[in-house]
This record gives sequence, C-alpha cells and structure tokens, in this order.
Amino acid sequence: MENLFAKIKTACLTVVVWLNQWAKDHILHFAVADNIATVSGIILSFIFGWILSPGWIAVAVVFITAAAILLKDCWIDDSADWRDILAGLIGLAWALLKLWLFWLAIVLAR
Repeated sequence: MENLFAKIKTACLTVVVWLNQWAKDHILHFAVADNIATVSGIILSFIFGWILSPGWIAVAVVFITAAAILLKDCWIDDSADWRDILAGLIGLAWALLKLWLFWLAIVLAR
C-alpha cells in the first residue's frame, strides 16, 4: 500500500512540475476551456439528461468547447498559437474526466 501512495505522489509531483513550466497564458487557456466544458456539461446534463445518455452529452460538450477554443484562438486572436489550442484541449480532457465522475456519481446514487 505504501508503494501505491509513493507512485501516486510521484505522479502528482511530475504533473505539478510539468504545469509549473507552462506560461501564464497557457494556464488561462486551460482554465477557460475547463470551465466552459464543465459548465456546459452540467447544464446539458440537467436539461437533456433525461433524454440523452452521458456519451451524447459528452459529444455535445466537446463540440461546444472545441468551437469556443477555435473561435477564440483562430478568429479573435491576432495570431493563432498551437500551444494555446493544445492547452485548451488538455483543459477539455480534464473537464471530461470530471464530468464522467459527476455522471458516475449520479448513476451510483440511484
């Protein structure tokens, strides 16, 4: 059991060191994409959760967030940076993980 906790601690420290190397702009892109995906996922879950499965809601969340990322980085910004788009996509992936945990908790609570 101690070996498992040591591996988890090492993995968390690796992620923290990797995130500390990011520029402030990339962290903001990550956070904005994460927030857009999480909020849209929760709203869609409450509105369409009785009709659609979590898989279809996740697809809608991906389209909404990817459209927001591409709209902001390719259309609004003066120069599109692939690292900003990548940071946004990583934020989207993080939000999908949180949403799947949210949906799993709802299913298990029934």
